[in-house]
Amino acid sequence: MPRPCCVRRIVSEIRACSILPFMEDAQLAQELFAGTELIALEPDEVEALRLADLEGLYQEQAARMMGISRQTFGRILERTRKKVADALLNGKALKIERAKAPCLERPPFAEDRDGAAGLSNSIQPQEGKNMKIAFISDDGKTISRHFGRAAYYVVLTIDDGKVVQREQRPKLSHGHFAGQHEEHHGHGAEAGHGFEPGAQERHAGMVQPILDCKTLVAGGMGAGAYASIQGAGIEPIVTDMQLIDDAVASYIAGTLADHPEYLH
Repeated sequence: MPRPCCVRRIVSEIRACSILPFMEDAQLAQELFAGTELIALEPDEVEALRLADLEGLYQEQAARMMGISRQTFGRILERTRKKVADALLNGKALKIERAKAPCLERPPFAEDRDGAAGLSNSIQPQEGKNMKIAFISDDGKTISRHFGRAAYYVVLTIDDGKVVQREQRPKLSHGHFAGQHEEHHGHGAEAGHGFEPGAQERHAGMVQPILDCKTLVAGGMGAGAYASIQGAGIEPIVTDMQLIDDAVASYIAGTLADHPEYLH
């Protein structure tokens, strides 16, 4: 008897409904619903393609984000790449399926809920008890501007829209990796800061104390750190707010915006 299929988390927004081969307009109209062979991409296949080929995550990281094993992720990715290659090389159409069981989409996107695309970068907290949010800080009150150099995490536990617990946790910084960091700093700059050799291991060590947190808020970080935090299953937010108390109030209200354009 086959095992039941695991629920697979889908967090990418699927905007397209189809990708058609290039042809003359008249022929396209004639073949759009008759004659064109369609290849369907399932939501978990699109998600696997996004994580592996667009975000560039290792399969182990991507599998953890989808809630499946690395072996299952590998099979999904292999199947998806074959479908895309078949469509591109053989002039077939790709049809993007919307998520359905056993896939699990994230909550509605901001523009769907509010009717305004301009709100799409506002972070909407999930309801639930004992949700933990981490802030990087050097003094326990303000949000540090540099993820790698900050000395502490301030972790707030939110229950029913209220902060019920506050704790300070030690954080590894660049100083703990001084020799390794200086040796490799600057390499891989073409991919963005934080993608040099050894950076992913450093980021993993930095994030280790907050793996129980849903979100990490920072005043600034490199693109590599941002990607590594996402790979750990934590939602990174880069904010221009200075005080932790103000930022957490904004987060609870659903108005705390992420500014990935501040990445360096």
